[in-house]
Amino acid sequence: MSIISMTGFGKSESTLNGTSCVIEVRSVNSRFLEISSKIPKNFAYLENDLKALVKDKLARGSVNLSITLGEGNVGNIPVCYNKAAVSKFVEITKDMLNEMQAKYGNLIAGEINLEHILSIPEVLQFTDAGADNEAWEKHLKAELSKALDGVIAMREKEGANLAADLEKRVNHLNAVLDKVEVLDPQRIEAWKVKFRERINALMKDSEIDDVRLLQEACIMADKLDIHEEITRFRSHNKLFLDALKKGGAQGKNLGFILQEMGREANTLGTKCQSAEIAALAIELKNEIECIREQSLNIA
Repeated sequence: MSIISMTGFGKSESTLNGTSCVIEVRSVNSRFLEISSKIPKNFAYLENDLKALVKDKLARGSVNLSITLGEGNVGNIPVCYNKAAVSKFVEITKDMLNEMQAKYGNLIAGEINLEHILSIPEVLQFTDAGADNEAWEKHLKAELSKALDGVIAMREKEGANLAADLEKRVNHLNAVLDKVEVLDPQRIEAWKVKFRERINALMKDSEIDDVRLLQEACIMADKLDIHEEITRFRSHNKLFLDALKKGGAQGKNLGFILQEMGREANTLGTKCQSAEIAALAIELKNEIECIREQSLNIA
């Protein structure tokens, strides 16, 4: 199983009782699972159930769910109007007009026309879903599941591409560490020469305490030693590659490993006291930052 990207898209197109139904699900990267939805008002009561279906299948990401009824290739064609809403609107409007005319007389005048009716929110409806809500509920959930399967398929495909790129980049980190290990003995020899020259210049007219000199040399050698950083760095690289092979939702885990990689690269650059190795440490940090940006897309 490959790692999973948070970028994906899924779509379901279907028809029930002569009414088209289009469900689209889009997802992009996010620290958590965030779901926004655009659902017809007559099915607003299903919003929590539909979001629960999304949560069952997607772990992380900013997810946008859109359900459109009655819109096909030929455009937006209404099939009925909301009779109950129109009836109530007319009833209330008449009562209000009669009451106000009784109170204010000729100051209040007017009558109900079609323009007023059409101004009622969603008076035109694109499905007579109220006649069979149960069938529509089952249909919407089944079609959403299909759309989510499409999202998952795309996220897995994107994840496989990400994994291949990240593996290549981590292998590059190991190759840079190989170069550091080649240069390290030369760095130590150069340091020994400079150390002797500096000691001789400082102590040429004084006696040198060999024990104290050895102690100071050991302290400096310990401060300059980068073997532990390289060993830990390679260990982090292995953990990163193992997580890629394990697959699934590894985004947070990879983020933690990258933090440790960054610490080792910083320490290595600080301790090395070598222009060539310092340049390689910068190369390591640049590559880690590229990996970090890519890993933000992983669920």
